[in-house]
Amino acid sequence: MQSEGNSRRKRPKKKGSRFMRNAKGFAKQGIFGRGTHIDDEQFNYFINILDAMKVGFEDVEERVIMANNVFEQTHNQEIHLASNQIVSKALESLVGFVDDVQLERFFSKFGDNLRPMCSDRFASHVLQKMLEIAFLRGVGKSAIQDSSDAVSSNKRAKPDAAQEEEEYNLQADFNEDHREKCRQFVLRVSKFMLNNLEDFVWDACASHIMRTAILCLVGMHVPKIAFEKGGTEIAKHRKMYSVPDEWQEVMKEFPQRLEMWPQFGDFPYQEHSSSLLGVICLALSVVDKSMLKHFAKKILTIGLLKSNEEDEDEKKELDVKIEIKDGDDEKEDKVQKKTESDTENKQEEPKLPKVFHHQSSVILLETIMSVAGAKLLIQLYTMLFYKRIGYLARQPGTNFSIQRLLQHIKEVSDFESVFTELQPHVPELLKMGYTGVVSALSAACLRLGTKQSQMIAALQSALQVSGDKEKSKLFLTCLIKLKPFEVVTSDESTFVHLHGSLIAQHLLQFNKPIFLVNCILDLPATQLAQVFNTPNGSHIVDAFMLSKFIGEKSRERLIRQLDGFYVDLAITRHGSRVFEQCFKAAQDAQKLRMAKELFSKANMLKGSPHGRIIYTKYRLDTYKLSPTQWQESLSKHLDTEQPKETKRKTAKTATEAFKDILS
Repeated sequence: MQSEGNSRRKRPKKKGSRFMRNAKGFAKQGIFGRGTHIDDEQFNYFINILDAMKVGFEDVEERVIMANNVFEQTHNQEIHLASNQIVSKALESLVGFVDDVQLERFFSKFGDNLRPMCSDRFASHVLQKMLEIAFLRGVGKSAIQDSSDAVSSNKRAKPDAAQEEEEYNLQADFNEDHREKCRQFVLRVSKFMLNNLEDFVWDACASHIMRTAILCLVGMHVPKIAFEKGGTEIAKHRKMYSVPDEWQEVMKEFPQRLEMWPQFGDFPYQEHSSSLLGVICLALSVVDKSMLKHFAKKILTIGLLKSNEEDEDEKKELDVKIEIKDGDDEKEDKVQKKTESDTENKQEEPKLPKVFHHQSSVILLETIMSVAGAKLLIQLYTMLFYKRIGYLARQPGTNFSIQRLLQHIKEVSDFESVFTELQPHVPELLKMGYTGVVSALSAACLRLGTKQSQMIAALQSALQVSGDKEKSKLFLTCLIKLKPFEVVTSDESTFVHLHGSLIAQHLLQFNKPIFLVNCILDLPATQLAQVFNTPNGSHIVDAFMLSKFIGEKSRERLIRQLDGFYVDLAITRHGSRVFEQCFKAAQDAQKLRMAKELFSKANMLKGSPHGRIIYTKYRLDTYKLSPTQWQESLSKHLDTEQPKETKRKTAKTATEAFKDILS
């Protein structure tokens, strides 16, 4: 692996209050933001606006009023002000809430100066945001098709800034003329980017606008929020809208033109062009699967399969002898041994194509795998990963690629080949801390329904608990900590590893989870309660109760085992979830015992915010009036309840269930 491949994935830098601190510091020196010059009065005005936005607004109306007031201050200075660092931040944050007149004025000013605006490092952010807002207003709420984060958004009690902005632009009462002008602006900017591909593909600022334009043309919305984290996980946080057919045809011209360039093979190895290819693949996965297959194949054959020319340069450097002054034999021996050691390591390393030596190309490969069909995935596996899986899984720059391959691989025969390569490396992967690969491997075993017993055996061996009954009893403890038996025996902490918890959940849903089930049931109740009271450990109970291959008797035994600990669970955030899962799965007699246990310590329960929710949700105050009637009402409610779909509505329906008691 070369220098770029050896480094770990770059984490996004935090830019919170430091930006404002630096801006105010530079202002004392007479520097009022980078870019175009503004006077101190303008600087103070926009800094105050940014400060006010950081504090937040009570409602959308306040934000709309502020946005219109701020944009009024930019009359006849739109281009000049947008090209200033401080002003561009304010405009970008507020452009989603301006009225139609203000936005159309900016459409006109920016439209007449598109070329300089696309390349300006500050005004380009405003233009990119305007493109997003024009898209939302142009398509309208009726065009929404699908939301990949619908589940997560339902869980949020309060909408975030991106949701508020999106809802406002979709639902606000804009006239059809304004919406048509918004659609025209999206098409105008997109066609301008298409006609100037040669200039903008390599441009750091224009490349971002081009990617936004491509996503808009296929109806994919990914919010861009000033001061918020970037959209690095585009495929994860997006919403789909219906768009005119003309837009999709314009989008298809981007890959058609790019693949004809002689530099196409170098695109994966440069940051901006690689990201552009990734966005095009995402867009094609929505509008044209056959074109995606053709385009991705071209990326694979022309770009990703390139040999790594840098290997030759490295070999030449190894051949250069180090001169030792004064005939120092000891130093000469050390140098010789080091050279021999490096040569041995080189011999162990498989010859890798260039794609695995650059972070940008590795990320592009992961994107292609996430949208590829079964046949394309087979080609990617055969040409790039076959007989290299074990080595790539142990490298910091490529183990994520192995995880993506495991997440998306569709053919059982291919997965079995991958499993055979990875299985011997499971102990080393755990030791090196690349636990995500092991978690992805167990998840693939569950998804494809194969190699499950071998996966359990590999984990037993890696955690040093196989072949000994006493050691085997601690398999769960070793698994949730992802530490071998010798280390776990001296570890008294309640720590539960995220990937350890995920692997345990996968194993519990295997076809034959009896070994892990027995390990859980053999643990002391005190230790079980501690594990289930952690953020990661609490989800193990979900898998245990919902698994199709765990019998009722095993569930009942676990529920009985936790008797005496339900109050301790109910008063904590994560433990209260465990209580609810156990209560749902319990038989009527056990539910009465659980209710009795909670009611006996009602004061302790009501002394905790989470305990109060449980107390109110299950109406434990009515238990003392008539336990039998309480049980009957609750049984009727549970019989008619849809566990998965109405999970969050339990409190409401429980209240309805106890109407006959309260009346």
